[in-house]
Amino acid sequence: MASTTSQSEQSTSLTSPAGFNHMSLPVKDVKQSLRFFINVLGAEWVQEQEQFAEVRCGGMIIGLSKQSGGWTAPDAEFPHYGFLVDAEQMEPIKAQLDAAGVPTHPIWTRNGYTALMYFRDPSGNLFELYCPRFHETEKLVHKTRDNFTPPVASLSYEWQG
Repeated sequence: MASTTSQSEQSTSLTSPAGFNHMSLPVKDVKQSLRFFINVLGAEWVQEQEQFAEVRCGGMIIGLSKQSGGWTAPDAEFPHYGFLVDAEQMEPIKAQLDAAGVPTHPIWTRNGYTALMYFRDPSGNLFELYCPRFHETEKLVHKTRDNFTPPVASLSYEWQG
């Protein structure tokens, strides 16, 4: 017999986690990944071992674990990891990535008020800059109006940093 309790009623009686503490990413080269996160994204070094390191970026701990695979497929939009950015941070962070030789694409919008942009770390993990309320979104490339699809396959590269 099916339950008559609605999903919203169920969720109010459940205990939810307090927050998101950390994530661990597969990386090809731990030292290179440390340089990328610290020198390109301004992350703070937390700790380092032979096959693993941690940085703090965007208020969260990111573990960097040497693996032989597991990063986002070159032509896939998912999985990706989103950094929350303020409207005034979006263009400067894109400029930092461009200056470091990290392929990017135009900042775009799906819905006319958020701003988005994908990039990859040197291992191929796909990240998104996500701004929930961007100024002047009418000037951004629009998914529907401009028939834009993020060029995730063109974001792979060999980083020299």
